[in-house]
Amino acid sequence: MGKRLRQAHLSQLLSSLLALLLLWPPLPAFAGEYDPARPENLEARNLRASSAIVIEQSSGRVLFEKNADEMRPPASTTKILTALLALTLADQDEIVTVSSYAASVPEDASKIGLKEGEQVRLGDLIRATMVQSGNDGAIAIAEHLMGSEQAFVALMNEAAVRYGCTGTHFTNSHGYHEDYHLSTARDLAIIAREAMQNSEFRQIALLTSFTLPPTNLSGARRFNNRAIDFLQAGDDSKYYYQYATGIKTGQHSQAGDCFVGSATKQGIQLISVVLNSGSTAKWRDTAQLLDYGFTQFVSTTVAALYMQAPKVINISSFALEDSDLGRLELNLRKVDPLANDALIAPKGSADDQMSIYNARTQIEYTRTLEAPVQAGEVMGIMTYTPLNPGEEPVQYELIAGRSIQRRASIAPTVEEIKAYTDADPNPFPRFSVEFVIIALLPVVALAVLLRLLFKLITRKRKPKIKQKLEYKTRYYR
Repeated sequence: MGKRLRQAHLSQLLSSLLALLLLWPPLPAFAGEYDPARPENLEARNLRASSAIVIEQSSGRVLFEKNADEMRPPASTTKILTALLALTLADQDEIVTVSSYAASVPEDASKIGLKEGEQVRLGDLIRATMVQSGNDGAIAIAEHLMGSEQAFVALMNEAAVRYGCTGTHFTNSHGYHEDYHLSTARDLAIIAREAMQNSEFRQIALLTSFTLPPTNLSGARRFNNRAIDFLQAGDDSKYYYQYATGIKTGQHSQAGDCFVGSATKQGIQLISVVLNSGSTAKWRDTAQLLDYGFTQFVSTTVAALYMQAPKVINISSFALEDSDLGRLELNLRKVDPLANDALIAPKGSADDQMSIYNARTQIEYTRTLEAPVQAGEVMGIMTYTPLNPGEEPVQYELIAGRSIQRRASIAPTVEEIKAYTDADPNPFPRFSVEFVIIALLPVVALAVLLRLLFKLITRKRKPKIKQKLEYKTRYYR
């Protein structure tokens, strides 16, 4: 009996404890554990990569880093610089002839499958090399541009120093492991930032696949980007990142898994680098870096800032019945809907966006601010000049938000008189400035002549002064 009683008490105690646990508020995430809902709390230990960095593309500002200056093997991320130099130094329509050296890369190397003597258009070879990560393609590009791979590698190192890299030393054009072929996360971000300023490179960086056209020795070959799971949505793409815009993977046993990535969200452009990560961890690390980077900025547009205080102008000659007494609010319409008018500011300095907007927008009216005005009529042009010198100015039409009728008692304007005369079927000469001058010239001449005659007739003559006779006294002896 006592045993049953103890069991009953124990059962009741367990039930009470279970009820308390169900009612207890959820515990916070373990300290240091990554919380996807709070990407701004990213810590270095949340990343699998040994080295990592994320920067803002336009300014190069570093947002987060982990061992960013440690020199490590960059693997095939090396090809970013190879492709950039090829795009800037040669015509893409040039024909590359593959050498025996380029065609004989090691069996364990990534390759396109080029053959000795094969002739390939340079632009196609660059794309195939980037998408397939072909070491043979990189060597063929290097030899075509500089005569030998060694000479091209010297050019790569010179370019890296010119861009501002301080921890990079390349020994080949493709990234196959060599002891002194090294770079850093910071330097790779600098190189990628330079590359993403090239419009052709940006297009290549986003390719998820590429078909190399037939050549003199081979048929067409199709390649898929090894970052396709990150760049392209699909049923099996669980690592897809919706803001991704490129760039390049890299992997070998000494380097681990590497990825140089880029992404754009609401006009904010970021570049990330992870070195010595894992086969799938590199996607998670990259996404966490990019998510963190986006939290460090606030983004708006010129159009959004304009709508906070739309331009209001005063229209003259308005009808007395106009309830707003000629006040006209102007709507905004971007001339090129695809033009980038994003204004980005670091978190906590949103007021800077309004300052930039006020300083870098200019309004020019394209018609007189006088009634009548029709709703939807273009009244002027607003031009925004971006901070980046390489970006084109963005133009907006200033549109009348309503119609304003003209006051009936107002005398017609010169423009209205000209319009009336242009529409008049009478063969009498059309109204123009020249016509007015010709018509008034005789009248002016006659007026001047009459004025001169009048002055001659009415001129007063001066009276003649008569000389007074005087006798001089003479003296005689």
